[in-house]
Amino acid sequence: MLETFINRINGGRIAYSLDADARFAASIDNSRFSVMPSLVVYPRSGAEISFVLRASFETETPVSLRGSGTGCSGGAVPLCGEPVIDLSRLDFIKIDPVARTAHVGAGAITSKIDAEASKFGLFYAPDPSSHKYCSIGGNIACNAGGLRAAKYGNTRENILSLTAYLSDGTRLDCARPLKKFSAGFNLRDIFIGSEGSLGVVGEAWLKLLPRPESRKVALAFFDGDDSGFAGIEKVMLSKLQPSVLEFMDSETVSCLRIRFGDSIIPAGASALLVEFDGGSAETGKACGDFLALFPRGSARMAKDGKEAESLWNLRRASSPAMYELGDSKISQDIVLPFESVRDFFAFYKKLGMESGFPTPVFGHAADGNYHIHLMYNSKQKNARQRAWETMDKAIFKVMELGGAVSGEHGIGFLKSKYMAAQHSQAELEYMLKLKKLFDPKNLLNRGKLNSSIKVSPPLEPLSGIKFSWDKP
Repeated sequence: MLETFINRINGGRIAYSLDADARFAASIDNSRFSVMPSLVVYPRSGAEISFVLRASFETETPVSLRGSGTGCSGGAVPLCGEPVIDLSRLDFIKIDPVARTAHVGAGAITSKIDAEASKFGLFYAPDPSSHKYCSIGGNIACNAGGLRAAKYGNTRENILSLTAYLSDGTRLDCARPLKKFSAGFNLRDIFIGSEGSLGVVGEAWLKLLPRPESRKVALAFFDGDDSGFAGIEKVMLSKLQPSVLEFMDSETVSCLRIRFGDSIIPAGASALLVEFDGGSAETGKACGDFLALFPRGSARMAKDGKEAESLWNLRRASSPAMYELGDSKISQDIVLPFESVRDFFAFYKKLGMESGFPTPVFGHAADGNYHIHLMYNSKQKNARQRAWETMDKAIFKVMELGGAVSGEHGIGFLKSKYMAAQHSQAELEYMLKLKKLFDPKNLLNRGKLNSSIKVSPPLEPLSGIKFSWDKP
């Protein structure tokens, strides 16, 4: 079966590699879990994607899909050692400044799309933290968000249309690159967030917006986490529309205080970082109104771009600074209803104290999308297992409170165990029916989302792996 598949790929003159280094690079994503694929295939066009998928379908060879590998949920790991389709070479970017659209290949890097748009005074709004490295195909696969989702939404809200290829190579043009399209069923959104389980997205047309004239940044500190949540509520109840609203809890801020040794960071404080974009007068007024919500001296606006960058550095350093609390961590990206945020964090912090694990948190406050972490020391006996058991309790509490196990990282294989708690049996059955309709032989991204595939022996993440996007 595999030999026949390779012969087909070779006959179609599709680029591929059996090299051990290339296979290892395609075996792993940001989750650090790794399974070596049998080979890596590099299609360079939609026609080549279709050819590879037909070969897969006709030889019944399962395939795994890959963008840049920045995903955190193991969505790009070829769990069964199957061939990997690496889409990184489909990286074209074409800007239409009149229509304010970008026509891009699945392998186009998100920040490069924005950079090309900037040449025409436009920008692409979604900005995942890995935007310098992640690909638009991966963003579409898990409906990535980012900091500016507070104002501009996730990837879904910024996709006009896309082209997808089914497991037998059939091409589907899902919607059209038009501002309005109401002509039949919405196939586009079925593929957004489907994590490559229904088909392969080869290209997309993205919505672009006029680049803001001005951006203003402000930072507020609060006396502990509960006061921070009260501050978030003040902003959400106001008429303000921040483009970014980022929360850092007191454990995260304490780590930043150690890292930066900065006198502006009060002991025991939580923090709220806000950005407003638009016209210069508009952003200045918005920042002033933000400062007026809080007691004098507890919030400050960056006086210039240099100071704004220094405030942003606090947020960027939040994740690496956590290693002041342990040499290893488990993280999840949960979403909470606003009315449940305080209840969850009271539960989570108590859980951390009972288990002996630090529980630093930061996240996108305007979306209720928080990145929760458990820090541990890998040399402690059974520390990782206990940390996962503790995190499981937290995740089930999220769903009990009406929240979601993921807001932007997707399910992959690491979170598939939660799907039965997140969805009703009827919902899961219809998801499986969709999967069977689009991928009748179950060849695409096996083991991801709602899957019963078990890897034997159980996988362990690799240690000592450094990616280009890792902070020093």
